[in-house]
Amino acid sequence: MSRLRVGFCVSGNGSLFRAAVEQIDAALIDPAVLILERKAAPDLERFAAAAGISSVRLDPSDRPAFDRDLTALLVDAGLDLIALTFDRVLPPPLVRHYAGRIINVHPALLPAFAGMHGMRRTLASGARFGGATIHEVVDEVDAGPIVAQAVVGTIPGESPDDYGRRVYEILEPMYLQVIAWYGEGRVEHDGEGRVVIRDARYGTLPVSPALERFGLRE
Repeated sequence: MSRLRVGFCVSGNGSLFRAAVEQIDAALIDPAVLILERKAAPDLERFAAAAGISSVRLDPSDRPAFDRDLTALLVDAGLDLIALTFDRVLPPPLVRHYAGRIINVHPALLPAFAGMHGMRRTLASGARFGGATIHEVVDEVDAGPIVAQAVVGTIPGESPDDYGRRVYEILEPMYLQVIAWYGEGRVEHDGEGRVVIRDARYGTLPVSPALERFGLRE
């Protein structure tokens, strides 16, 4: 089976990108390029270089130049998939070019709490369950077809950092699993444009569709 040529766009620490690189064989990927926002972790270029992955850090303060450079870098890379943990909205020409081939991680259960600060807003709402969503990217923010979701119960009085750590424990294997599904060619769309994973098991907790290649931490 050929490996999926993946580009990664990162704004923060890059924990999910690092996990994907460490699980290259299981995730069925060939990491092709890493695009970093200016504020992303300073050691990510070094980490990428050690894995033989080219990286570019972009400054979003000049938005037209940022959009132009981001689009050129990702289109020229000839990718099969783009995986985002990115705080920037992608320019529409890039979204159109890679339609159905860009996934984003959102730290809440969409369609609730779309936009920024999903975890903080989940906790502030008093919701008894939160979690994370991986969805395909469309021009409207956080409105694309949902690929997978993970559910995490909230604890009264818990700090956002502690809640975030519990979400991440489920998010990491879900992220790796979703990328592997794209690598296996099992991601399809139904007549309504919704994402369906062929032969996956739905209706499971805490992750639906159920994890296959990757298990939850003990």
